[in-house]
Amino acid sequence: MELFETHAHLDVLEDLETELEQARAAGIHEFMLPAVSPFNWQACIEIARAHTGIYFGLGIHPQCVRELTDAEASDALKSLPDLIRSSGARAIGELGLDWRWDSDPDARARQERIFLEQLDIAAETGLPPIIHCLDAHGRFLELWKSHPCRKNTPGIMHSYSGSAEMVAEYVRENLYISYSGAVTWTHAKRVPKACKATPLDRLLIETDAPYQPPHPLEEGPNRLPRLTRVVEVVAELLGLSNAEVAQITTQNARTVFGL
Repeated sequence: MELFETHAHLDVLEDLETELEQARAAGIHEFMLPAVSPFNWQACIEIARAHTGIYFGLGIHPQCVRELTDAEASDALKSLPDLIRSSGARAIGELGLDWRWDSDPDARARQERIFLEQLDIAAETGLPPIIHCLDAHGRFLELWKSHPCRKNTPGIMHSYSGSAEMVAEYVRENLYISYSGAVTWTHAKRVPKACKATPLDRLLIETDAPYQPPHPLEEGPNRLPRLTRVVEVVAELLGLSNAEVAQITTQNARTVFGL
């Protein structure tokens, strides 16, 4: 069984080499590393260059927007298309909207502006955006539907937390749906329902390590080998074998990242 980890923050794992060794022993052979800020873009590029099977995206996470001055954000976004081309990035992001932790209207407006500028880059480069969306699904859809990016390249809803009803609309709008350890949480009632509603050709899996550890392994930082727990739960929800989920999600990941 070979797995593709579509979202893990490898640059902040405590012991990356040990994590990768254990992940590969668990059948995980390909990884997407999403950079979240100009301050970690180069580190992520270097990790990917040093390891076979690690790909990366470059972007500005909505929670990192507040860490940047307007000048820093502007300079970073101006440099991003050339850096993407020269470095071999396979995605834009992690980018998106996070209204759970930003209730201020001005802060949300700034998030939106930087998000849209990154969608412009996704449209220009033809790379898929890796989208973080918390408590902003309605507004995200408004912006996504009105942007030409969605016609040029699919997007990826990272660690999906929306409703089952919204899955169909996301799929119609050229989005893949990725499930993290949240699909295993006993208190996250709507995530398993959403997983059941996701077409197999739009299904992805991830750990979001070191964040969002799966139930019942919720103590301490999340670890790469725990992707197998996500596989087990997704397989049970969909009435498939673990091997079938592995094959489907690996093929989908390779398709969306152009591999």
